[in-house]
Amino acid sequence: MIATLAERDRRWRLLHERMERDGYDALLFAAADYRGHKGALRYLADYNLSHRFGYAVLHPGAAPTLVLPKNLEGGRRPRTGWIDDYVYAEKLSEALVKTLTRGAAPARVGIVGIGQVMKVEDYLHLTEELPGTVFEDASAMFEQVRAVKTAAEIRGAEESAYIADRCFERLLEIARPGTTERAVAAEMYRVAYSLGAEDPLFLTMYADDEPTGPCPTFGAPGGRELTAHDVFTFSYELVGPAGYWMELSRMVTFAPPTPEVQRLADAVCSGLAAGSAALRPGTTMSGVQRDVIAAIEQHGVRSSYWSGHGLGLDVLEEPWVGLEMVQDNENHEAVTATAEGMVIALHPMLWDADSGAMGYMADTCVVEAGRTRTLSKFPTELYRV
Repeated sequence: MIATLAERDRRWRLLHERMERDGYDALLFAAADYRGHKGALRYLADYNLSHRFGYAVLHPGAAPTLVLPKNLEGGRRPRTGWIDDYVYAEKLSEALVKTLTRGAAPARVGIVGIGQVMKVEDYLHLTEELPGTVFEDASAMFEQVRAVKTAAEIRGAEESAYIADRCFERLLEIARPGTTERAVAAEMYRVAYSLGAEDPLFLTMYADDEPTGPCPTFGAPGGRELTAHDVFTFSYELVGPAGYWMELSRMVTFAPPTPEVQRLADAVCSGLAAGSAALRPGTTMSGVQRDVIAAIEQHGVRSSYWSGHGLGLDVLEEPWVGLEMVQDNENHEAVTATAEGMVIALHPMLWDADSGAMGYMADTCVVEAGRTRTLSKFPTELYRV
């Protein structure tokens, strides 16, 4: 079981140590009901935000306080009982001021999620009501703290990967010409939820016809009917009962693939293999990306400038596998090198404009001392059913 009091205390201890080292009088964690923006509350309090926005406040040497909208007062609290200090407010901004100023007003507050998650109106209210307080971005610090997973956390990712594999098994059974994307997705969601998954995200991608010619597209499954010559490329992201994300994507064909499709599939497989081999403790993420690009280009195909990211209680975490900024914030390189215990999603995406063929696959990898372990039992290849 991951959500133990020992795990809670480990996380709080790490954050208290960083608060002291960085000179913060308090930390404020912002969260929103979005797959990549609510992991902070689960990390601190084992609380899965089901709706709207929420915050957590951490003072030195103290347990965190959750500050949530009033309409979540009847929401389900985690049975693990990591914290007992819940504040429900009609105006979150006012409740944040009161919670931050318990005792003396803080001189320096670090905000996790200030650029990507926190509501502007809440931030403005804090700066107006606490003019003597300096508010700083502490997102990079939090990414550094949570980047390396414990053995228990990795077991949570393995559990999620098991669920995704069962979904893919079912996909191979039912995906046929004449079936719609939506029918396949409905069965994927059924399997996922029956095994305890949460927040599943099922996307499909293909070459869409535009006035300027075919272009790659992706989105939620719709009524598009699969044909014999389609390449059914999907991406599945979900969390298991422990809350840890994983990603799985494969390419599935019905009729024999065209040479262009096979070439892109081979290039994606080579890129994934190179990236996995490069994920060794101490390797820079830009170095991993260069190995991915070099392997792909041997097939005469060009790759994008980034190919993956960290996974954990959020679907997008540091580090970023890329050559340059891939996220719109200044802390995109809080973690620049691979370390043992990281969980990384690798997913190079390729596109051939001349043929209209695209290649995309994704694997969830665990960095270990002497190797990189892929969590899916399904080999990285082009599947034909």
